[in-house]
Parts: sequence; structure tokens; C-alpha cells
Amino acid sequence: MISTVEAFRGQQLARRLLNGYLQRRRVAGTFLLLGQRGLGKTTLGTILARALCCEQNRDAPRLWFCGKCYACRTIAAGDQPEYTVVRPRSKQITITMIEKEFGGFASASLHPTLLSHRIFAIQDAHYLNEQSANQLLKLFEEPPAQTVFILDTDQPELMLPTILSRGQKIVLTPLPFDELTATVHADQPDADEPACVEAARMAAGRYVDAMRLAGAADWRAAVKKLADVLGHGERYQAPAEELAQFELEALWHKELHDTGLDAEEAEKMIARAKTDEEKGLRTRLNELTRQALITAYNRAAWWHLQEAALPPGFLKALTELKARINQNVDPGLAQAAFEIALAKEFKPAAS
Repeated sequence: MISTVEAFRGQQLARRLLNGYLQRRRVAGTFLLLGQRGLGKTTLGTILARALCCEQNRDAPRLWFCGKCYACRTIAAGDQPEYTVVRPRSKQITITMIEKEFGGFASASLHPTLLSHRIFAIQDAHYLNEQSANQLLKLFEEPPAQTVFILDTDQPELMLPTILSRGQKIVLTPLPFDELTATVHADQPDADEPACVEAARMAAGRYVDAMRLAGAADWRAAVKKLADVLGHGERYQAPAEELAQFELEALWHKELHDTGLDAEEAEKMIARAKTDEEKGLRTRLNELTRQALITAYNRAAWWHLQEAALPPGFLKALTELKARINQNVDPGLAQAAFEIALAKEFKPAAS
């Protein structure tokens, strides 16, 4: 968790909007942070939570926190009972999971006694299943005083429209290429300028991705390898799976960090997979594996667009591929269908 607001890069419009709400003391019962994966939705949500509760930020509130008061310290440490973070443990966020881990949403109606606000942060809110989403919706209709819900998602189309219609939407957007390149160059002093330029292009406006890519030449090489075969009508599956391994490592690292799990213990839990928690972790890993494959194709496409036009029919076929993978279709079969679809339209350039 970042130690200062200044450490958060980009998203000036989203920050201005949140700052305005805080300054005018117009804090909605629900905030919806929307945007692609990797743009900083979760981090911005924690900044908002700390700004709302910071004891040094009450007289003239703004999007800022001191980092030293009781509220700031306990939220940062993950040791604050009135700041609840709900994140997917498997493929869905269910009522059973919420009740087992957090006692449900019953406390949402209680006035906070430790903080100025009681906060529920729901990460990847599109994983809410129908039952948990409907339960949450009832709270949105009559929001309890001093209780704030902060939801983030990169797939709002999978959420109930009635939830999306509630609360204040804050949209995060990709950083411009020049700004991202300069920022990565400043924050990653060990990476040379060509590496920073490549990373910024491959990251498609995502600061965290760009920082990781700038320091990982082998990851960037895997992106180029897949992009190259996309442009020449060759077999895609092997280079896609190679790149997906890099993407999965990044996603899994974040998952372990967010859940506080040790990598070795997580591996043992997945191997055992006897308890609900262990089975849920295995399911979550499978879900992240699907996301990693989708991201691999996206990233290679972003890079290819910097160099040349994509093959005819590519975007349509890629959309269908991602839909199949999200529908739990076997990734190998989905990729085979993707190759067949493109083969019908792809015309290799004359050598």
C-alpha cells in the first residue's frame, strides 16, 4: 500500500473529481471506480478510504491522508475492523463467503465507533454473484449514514445494471504514451530509454505494467514473439502460452500480496485442495490463468499496432476468443478456433 498520495501516478481527472467531492463534503454512499485492469483502481480506492477517515483531514477534507494517525495506520496495516476489503477468493463473491469472512453486510447499518466512516471496499466487483449483488443493492437503496461502499471493476458489463446506476462513477483512463514513458524512465532508473519506450507501448497506458515490463527484457521479448506470429499467420498457441506465463506471474504475485499468502504455503494449499478455502484458491488460480492468456493476446496486439496493421478479421476473432475463454471453454480449443477463424481471412504478405 502506498505511503503518500503523491506516490500514485496519473489519473488526474479521477483525482480531481474525488477531491471535489471531498472538499464539498458530498461523499456518496457508493463510489464505482471503473477502468481497465492495471490502471490503479484498487490503489485509488485505498487513497479515498484513507482520505475519508484520516484524522488530520477532517477540517478541510481533500484527497490526501497523513499516513500517521490511527486511521491511516490501521487501514494500511489491514488491521481495521471498520474498513472491510472484499475480494474474490475463487470465481465468485458469494454471500456465504462474505458472511464467513466478514460477518456479512450486517455491520453496514451500524454507526462507526473507531473511524469517521465505515467503509466496504469491493475489488473486482463483477465477481459478485446474483445473490450477493442483490443484497448489496438493498443497502444502496437506503445507504446507511457514515457508511461508504467503494467498488472497482474492469468489466462493468458483467454487473447488475441496477448497481451501476447507483453511486458516483469515477472512470480511470490509460496514461498517454509520452507521459507514461517519461514517468517510467524517472521511476525505473536502472532501465535504459529504449526499454522504457518498449514497456510503455506494451503496457497500453498502464503504469504498473510498464514498470514491470521495463525491468523484464525476457517478458518484452515474449510480447514481440507473439506479435510477430500474429502478423505472419503462423501458429499462435505456443508463443501465447509462453507470454501468458509472464502475465500469470504478475497476476499471481498481486493475488498473494493482496491476500497476505506466502507463495510456498499457497502452492501447498492448491496441491491439497481439500478445504473450501484451498479449493477456492485453486479455482482462483484457474481464473487468473484465463485472464493471463487474454492479456497475452491483448498485449501482443497492442505492440503489433505500433508496428503495422493487424491481420484482417483479427479484432473480431480476438473478441470471440476472449469470450470463449471467459465462458470456461478449454483455452486450447478456444485458441484453435481463433486460428481457424483468422486462417479463413488472413493472406500472408508476399515474400
